[in-house]
This record gives sequence, C-alpha cells and structure tokens, in this order.
Amino acid sequence: MTQAVKIAYLEISGRMTGKTTRLAERGKDVVAQGKKAILVCHPPLVSHFRRRFPWMTVVAREQQLPMGVNPETAVWFYDEFDFLKSVVVRPGAYYATTASHLRVAGEPAAEDDVLMQLLKANGNKYERHLLPAFQQGLIRECRREMSQEQFRLSMLGEFLS
Repeated sequence: MTQAVKIAYLEISGRMTGKTTRLAERGKDVVAQGKKAILVCHPPLVSHFRRRFPWMTVVAREQQLPMGVNPETAVWFYDEFDFLKSVVVRPGAYYATTASHLRVAGEPAAEDDVLMQLLKANGNKYERHLLPAFQQGLIRECRREMSQEQFRLSMLGEFLS
C-alpha cells in the first residue's frame, strides 16, 4: 500500500537542526493555499507549538481533531514521527524526524516501521540537515558524552548501520 502513496516531504535529520521549523514553514504555504494544516507532535509540545505556530492545528494524536476540521481535506504534518504511536502514511503529508533507532541495512524492515515505509513510498529519497558549523562545541561535547550509536542517531541523523 505505501508504494502507491505519494508523500510531499520526508526529512530524517539530527536533533536541533530545524526540522519542526521547516515543517511549520511548509504549513504556512499550505494555509496560504486555503487548506487546513495539521501538525501531529509529542503530547508535551502541543501547547508550545500551538503558540509558536498559530496557523496550524496542533494535536498529539490524529483522533484529537477539533470540531470542524475535516481530516480528509487537511494536509498532515508529522513532527518526530519515528517516536509517535500510530502514525498514518498519508498521501501529500509531510514527515520529519530524528530516527528512534538504527536499522540494519539489507535486513527486511519490520512491518510496522513507518520510517522505512515512508522511505520506500518516497523512492528512497529524503532530506537530511546537519547542525551548522558554529555549533562545533556542542557537537564535540555530544561526541564525548554519547555512545557512538546515540551520536549517529541524534547528531548526524543516521538511521542505517
């Protein structure tokens, strides 16, 4: 099923690289076209993102839409989708995440692995952004403090080993 779904955007990047801001800016474009933009994010961030991105409908779960929002005509945005439960692969949706775990290249993906489903649906293409060079001190500190796997996931945005 996911092969026939054409998603609009897929990003797999490290922490603090601007993924959520890029999603919200794309949401502005959607709203400018007269469509409803729905951002699905971690529950503790809902109120913060509602204040930060007032042009978007922000929810913790897809079932929590306010009255009057049609899920079929809205454009969906998923922030940190690899950490969310029950993410739906939707045509025309936007997805951004830091991978929750490393996958093994060449091994079949778990049937419920949304990241791999999205990658396949998007023709194995995705965007990746790294921390800017002025963050070198933070990068060095993280390299010292994190395991190699955590550094690759969190700071480099890698998801395959």
